[in-house]
Amino acid sequence: MQSIVMKAYIHAPIERVWDVFSDHENYSRLKGVAYSKLLKEGVNERNGVGAVREVHGMGVKFVEDIVTFEPPHVLEYKVVRCSKPIEHEIGRVELISRGEGTEIHWVSRYRLKIPLIGKWLGERNRVVARDWFYDCVLDMKDKLEGEASNGF
Repeated sequence: MQSIVMKAYIHAPIERVWDVFSDHENYSRLKGVAYSKLLKEGVNERNGVGAVREVHGMGVKFVEDIVTFEPPHVLEYKVVRCSKPIEHEIGRVELISRGEGTEIHWVSRYRLKIPLIGKWLGERNRVVARDWFYDCVLDMKDKLEGEASNGF
């Protein structure tokens, strides 16, 4: 099993960071996300538990179910379909208010389902995916921290 772990700090209120992380349809506004769409609304909240989103990035298409939605702190998802052979355990984004900003902890656990070389390829893939997570979050950071001037 591979784990992608990403931590970052954004100098913006937790509610504003949550708004961006939980707005599935607008992920495509972030660097590295080619396409995003809300396929199904959640049970009690549009982007909440039961929502299904589609995200394209890194040349890969993901369809993900939202399994935990606790505004403005925790969002968990599970990849249920993917254009690559993966078995996804869970993805978890946790937001923690720190001073005048927000600390982000993002973890995703999966394995590549490729006989013999899956573990080796999985490690290489983990590094690429981790860099993609950072690109998305750093772009979010730039936009949110410059929000007053650019209207993100």
